[in-house]
Amino acid sequence: MQLSDLTPQIAPLPEPGLVERLTLESPGGVVVSLVVIGLAGAVILNARGRLKLGLIVLAVAWALAGASFFIASTVQTPREALMARTRELVRALAEVDSGAMGEILSPDAVVEVRRVKTFRGRESIIRAAEMYVGGSTRIESHRAPEIQAVIDGANAARTQARVRHSGPGIPPASWWRIEWYRPSEGEPWVAVEVKPLWIAGFASFEG
Repeated sequence: MQLSDLTPQIAPLPEPGLVERLTLESPGGVVVSLVVIGLAGAVILNARGRLKLGLIVLAVAWALAGASFFIASTVQTPREALMARTRELVRALAEVDSGAMGEILSPDAVVEVRRVKTFRGRESIIRAAEMYVGGSTRIESHRAPEIQAVIDGANAARTQARVRHSGPGIPPASWWRIEWYRPSEGEPWVAVEVKPLWIAGFASFEG
């Protein structure tokens, strides 16, 4: 079995409420259900000789489906914004974007690569990224196919990201936990701690 095929047992973060998840983050089920309900209502009412009412039911159901899709597409929940911020951090670290790292990392941020290697302070983290990731250990490609997020309070949040990456001497996959902080609700989240939960080829770091 290849290392990239291993599925680590990572404890998931708490999910949002069912209503928020179905209406704003994953509306596919709601949209499909409304489309099917509209079609079924139209067919049943037409069979009973009430075509006009059936068409009204169909139009209303499809209008609600369109509205649900539109709202979910245009409204970004706080959790979705935090997940987007996580993708920005993954990209900044993988591509050694010093400017982006400077904006996303807290001045006193801590990044743990392994338990025996920890970098403290934003400038130290940026220098380490430029030295290692921007040097011989270059990441050729990366993506974060799965991100979990939970907002613990007005100023604190956590995310967990599954990252796939490739390059000379780079493990093919890893899981990371990121602790976030913001001084006030209107300000962007900054990462205060980044630590591995699992890296392919190494033991689990969780616990």
